[in-house]
Amino acid sequence: MYHYKTCGLDNVYLVNGYDEIETAEGKAVSIHRLDDLHRAIAENIVNLPRRIQGKEFRFLRTELDMSQKAIGDLMGKKDQSIAKWEKGEQPVPQLADLTIRHLYQESIGMNSTLRSLFDVINQIDRSRQEMQMRFRENDNGWHTAA
Repeated sequence: MYHYKTCGLDNVYLVNGYDEIETAEGKAVSIHRLDDLHRAIAENIVNLPRRIQGKEFRFLRTELDMSQKAIGDLMGKKDQSIAKWEKGEQPVPQLADLTIRHLYQESIGMNSTLRSLFDVINQIDRSRQEMQMRFRENDNGWHTAA
């Protein structure tokens, strides 16, 4: 079995569906149909009979392709709160647990109007970051920072 840690979860093991490859830098692993694996992991999390943990929340948020800020805005929380949940510093509130589960379920539905809403929210979030103007001061004064 292969302990698949790259997904950010501590308890994911692959029985098969991967190849171990020797490279010049050492052993590497190639996972078959990675998108399908992530969907299976997410569906397993969504169906857990207990409240989800911070790392599981982060996994679902990442699968939704949403930033902490975007999901926080959607839930009426600050991105620092989302970060604390994901780090395990605070438990994921029950309403946030239910919300992220339903958001993920809707996102994988065909022709989901919610999926297009996520896309718009994510685009606004990215645009907001791109619109930032950054400046740097040096001996000759202030200049646009790259």
